[in-house]
This record gives sequence, C-alpha cells and structure tokens, in this order.
Amino acid sequence: MQLRKYESFFIVDPDLPEDAYQGVAQKFQGVVESGGGTVLTYTPWGKKKLAYPVRKKSYGYYVLMEFASGPDLIAELERTMRIDERVLKFITVKLDDAFDPEKEKDQQRPGPMPPSDDEEEAELPPQFDAERGEEEEEEEGEDDKE
Repeated sequence: MQLRKYESFFIVDPDLPEDAYQGVAQKFQGVVESGGGTVLTYTPWGKKKLAYPVRKKSYGYYVLMEFASGPDLIAELERTMRIDERVLKFITVKLDDAFDPEKEKDQQRPGPMPPSDDEEEAELPPQFDAERGEEEEEEEGEDDKE
C-alpha cells in the first residue's frame, strides 16, 4: 500500500485540564498508528483566540499533526475526531501523494511553528510589512524636510 502524507489541524476545548491534552494526543496518535500510519510531527500550538465562537468558546487549544498513512485511515481518524466531544473543529489535508520515509529522514526538520500571538504581525503578510516599513521611512523623510 502506498502511503500518503497528510496533516490534521484540530482545535481542542481550552477548558480541559493539562493532562486531558495528553489523552487527546495519545488517542489520535494511536488511531494513526493502529491504522498502519506513522506520526511524523505532533505540534501543540497552545491556547489561541478563535476567529469566531465555536460551541460558545472564544478560545481553543490548537494542535497540528503531520502523519503518513493510507487513504483509508483518514475516514477513521475524522470519525474519531467528530465523535470526541473535546474536539471543537478539525481539518485534514493531503500534503503529498507519495510518502518516502528515507527522504523524510534526510530532511529531519522540526514541526511547523505556530503563528505569532501578536495580532498585528499575524494579520499582515511579510510583503506588507516591507511596504509599511517604506511608508514609515517616507514619513520620517518628510519630517526632515520641514
């Protein structure tokens, strides 16, 4: 069976005790591994503000998990997330059609970093930061002329 590379991004209830997050991690990693898959990275991003309330909650505990598996496992993983009341939202995305474990070992990279908590930096893509920097320089230049 050809393995594919996926990532699942899910949001867990932020009001759970700290040990409950470990239980969620073990449960979903167990689903992947019992289905013949391999968890590549499991990165908790921590508690962050949601874009809109979900089940009357304004915050959620964000987690990103990258894994390799066959396509049949995705339905089981999503079914497990759907019936788990601790999970507020989830999405699974296929990253690559073919997974080569040897190639992945060569890359040896850390998991993706969570976005910054600073709302101003998080909202602006890098190209806008550069433009904003130029605008600030122009304003400073205008001040020098006066």
